[in-house]
Amino acid sequence: MVLSHEEMKKIFENHGFSGFELRHYDDNMEKLLSFAAEDNAKGYVIDVVPGGLQHGENEGIALMEKHYAKPERFRKLCEKWTEIILHFMCYHPLESVFVSGMTLPDDEDFLEKTPEQEGYLLEFPLESIDDLEEFVDRVFQKTYGEMTFWFASLDMAFHYFRDDVYLIVTLKKITEENRAALGLLKKIVEAKGLFLL
Repeated sequence: MVLSHEEMKKIFENHGFSGFELRHYDDNMEKLLSFAAEDNAKGYVIDVVPGGLQHGENEGIALMEKHYAKPERFRKLCEKWTEIILHFMCYHPLESVFVSGMTLPDDEDFLEKTPEQEGYLLEFPLESIDDLEEFVDRVFQKTYGEMTFWFASLDMAFHYFRDDVYLIVTLKKITEENRAALGLLKKIVEAKGLFLL
């Protein structure tokens, strides 16, 4: 049984979400949410190590990932990411947060109930979010979704995943404004003990 637009909306409202719009996947939306190299002018990573691990053939990487996989440590890392975004928002306006996913913790078959079996895509304008940390926690507790923080004025997106030890930042095009913003972002990231690569 495929859910109607209103039925889908009601499910997310019952999970404590409000002020959002259900969006449809189309080519433009897929490109906006994509962190693939071919859909972006440039990509960066906010990481716990200073780079150079692309060949990664040592046991230290596995131990590091295990270290951050512990719930309390991962929660602290997520807090740093959220604070980086909060601090960056003081200088550049966040337009929307997109939450996209396939299933829900309380409904593993949710994908089959979505129109065209595309999963869900919710857009939360900034004014619909009262507390960013609570919002991120709710997304992680109530969905299996990923978040994309969209800074439209900079053509910049932060891609926030639920089980990786890094945050991806993409530029849809390169401008003087977002080049300058990257300098600021680097300072904010380093102040949190992380690295912008």
